[in-house]
Amino acid sequence: MQTNNPSEAAAPRRAAVVAGAIAFAALATLNAGGYRYGASDQAFYIPAILHQLDPSLFPRDWGMLGAQGKFFFVDELFAGLVRTTGLSLPYWFAAAQLTTLTVLYAGAYALGRQMLVSPWALTAWLTALTLRHRIAKTGANTLEGYFHPRMLVFGIGLASLALFMRGRRWWALGLAVASATLHPTTAALFVAVIGVGIVVSDPQARVPAIGVGVMIGAALVAGVTSGMFSVATMDAPWLALLGTKDYVFPTRWSLDTWAINLLGPVVVVVVGVVRYRAGLTHPRELGLLAGCLALVAGFAASLPFIAGGAALAVQLQTSRVFWPVETVAILSLVWLLVDRPARADRRARLPLAAAALLAAVSLSRAAYVGFFENPDRPTLALDLPGDDWTSALGWIRDHTPTNTYVLADPSHAWRLGTAVRIGAQRDVFLEETKDVAMAMYSRDAAERVTTRIESTQGFAAMTPAALTALAAREGLDVLVTERTLDLPVAHRVGAITIYRFAR
Repeated sequence: MQTNNPSEAAAPRRAAVVAGAIAFAALATLNAGGYRYGASDQAFYIPAILHQLDPSLFPRDWGMLGAQGKFFFVDELFAGLVRTTGLSLPYWFAAAQLTTLTVLYAGAYALGRQMLVSPWALTAWLTALTLRHRIAKTGANTLEGYFHPRMLVFGIGLASLALFMRGRRWWALGLAVASATLHPTTAALFVAVIGVGIVVSDPQARVPAIGVGVMIGAALVAGVTSGMFSVATMDAPWLALLGTKDYVFPTRWSLDTWAINLLGPVVVVVVGVVRYRAGLTHPRELGLLAGCLALVAGFAASLPFIAGGAALAVQLQTSRVFWPVETVAILSLVWLLVDRPARADRRARLPLAAAALLAAVSLSRAAYVGFFENPDRPTLALDLPGDDWTSALGWIRDHTPTNTYVLADPSHAWRLGTAVRIGAQRDVFLEETKDVAMAMYSRDAAERVTTRIESTQGFAAMTPAALTALAAREGLDVLVTERTLDLPVAHRVGAITIYRFAR
């Protein structure tokens, strides 16, 4: 029976949108290997928040943590939430991850509706975004199995692009600029796309848009002159330390990496030409295309500076421009391969078949990655794992002073799953993977990390005498390890022992 009530007619669509959001969140989470608290880049964010809650924490490491932390407000935000509500940080990170997935879905849904007609094409577009993968040699994944502000800002960026395509240009630009408080380099990508898009698509708005660009440029110049941004040139030892972080040096990319990343801009241009010839292109769509190409041009302009070792050019990680460009390319491909045939023949079954195929791929991949790829790892870990290693770190947190200096295997975070700075909330002599990444932002930190890597060469085979000598030289208090050593035992949890160095 038909109804003339608009609210009743819209109810099924609202239900479908909500169901789609739930399915998107589930598939995205499983395709990312589940959800974990305290994983990967959180080895920086969590200690920064803990330091905001208790400034006595990390008296030695804060110089390195703070070198990157000065660009973000995430630590102040989450510390304020914990203080105000009394709810734990794991709770807020889980809530933030759920918010991130919701914003990603909402932004992608809104952007897809600006280009796609068939609901099945829209479903195919959203499903394609659940297929997590790494943007080649950029250090960025399209999805993460833990809360990362970069992902939240990317979702906000998609929403800002949708606003731009709807003609809400200043709301779009304002939203992208505001998101810079959470992750400035990701927000800058969308600010650039929207800014260029406004200049190209709206002659009346060109002067104010250029004015906004000039103000942003002036703010960057002020940041450089004030010392907030480094204008130093990376010397040979600094560059050598970062050698393992190939994603910050696109000048070293192989031909296949270039081919993969340049495929996105090519797709955007080709589909743009097809739509233009079909008379389907709106000026704002041309603006979006121009914005994507401007990102690629900006990346190309950064290459000589990266090759010359300019610290700021390396720190900006300009190769990540290919992330939003690839996303627009995926949307363009969905229109070309799925929605365009549907326009020609409304009875065509291709949109439904394409959506079903992508759903099957995403479901099967989600099942494998989420449940079988790492069978020993829980699919949902809302807090730190309850294993011997984390229990030992908890003992250090609860039974040692906040200025305790911990020695652990430099590879402990990725081998055992929890970083000392997260589980024990104490300074650690070296957590090699993340310390090298953070050393990108400070020459002093780079020198310190280099020295510590040299001091812990062959750590797994170091004798008690060598460990004691290292502790005496560096002022280390405790060692936490799986090894059985002839050293004074402070505490033992299963296979993990905490040794106390004599001072």
